[in-house]
Amino acid sequence: MWDTPIVERQFRVLLEQSTPTEKARLHAVSSKESGAWLDALPVSVLGLRIGAKLCEPHACRCGVQVDGLGRHGLACKNSAGRHSRHDALNDIIHRALTSCQVYNIREPNGLLRDDGRRPDGLTLVPWCQGKALAWDVTVVDTLTQTYLQGSTERVGFAASQAEEKKRSMYVELEGRYLFCAVGFETFGVFGNEARDLIQKIGKKIMDSTAKEQHKRNAERGYGYTLAQSAHPVTQVRQNVKFGV
Repeated sequence: MWDTPIVERQFRVLLEQSTPTEKARLHAVSSKESGAWLDALPVSVLGLRIGAKLCEPHACRCGVQVDGLGRHGLACKNSAGRHSRHDALNDIIHRALTSCQVYNIREPNGLLRDDGRRPDGLTLVPWCQGKALAWDVTVVDTLTQTYLQGSTERVGFAASQAEEKKRSMYVELEGRYLFCAVGFETFGVFGNEARDLIQKIGKKIMDSTAKEQHKRNAERGYGYTLAQSAHPVTQVRQNVKFGV
């Protein structure tokens, strides 16, 4: 595009003038996957992406003071949307694999770890190298203090760190299965393993259906789920419902 140099220069200026938190947000929303929700069904998350004021300051039930930007709900353990978001992302993977005839089950029995936890899904047929695919989804807040410094310097830092942490939790599956830690950030960024898995699933869908549209629909589904669950108005409504 003719205006690309101008846009890139203005983006660099914004980064130089931003606080670490805002710099992490700008890096995250500039990634390709973070904008996938723009092609999905309309959702009111624009304010979250551009850093606009979205709610009145209030005290969360967890004790944190929530400012007008309304971002606390993305990471608060009391947020009612965390489990539904996780389930929705896993359902997209489950249905996408099934659509390309890679049959799979959610929360498989027989793969229990010592602490009783199990991965989110397992294919019933070999995925690659003669091994079945086991996956586990993790979603981390882009702006969480744990990863904030890294997120200001590299897009997808929080998701990649979350994937590494998740992988270390399932190290005993290595060898028997191909394990994939599917990491996402609340601002829509994909982790390296998540991006690789989604691209491979998309290719299998294209190979089996010869339709690019199926791949685009899968990508939109991830972006829409992350964007919808991150809708601050929804979070405020959920906080009110649960007395936060």
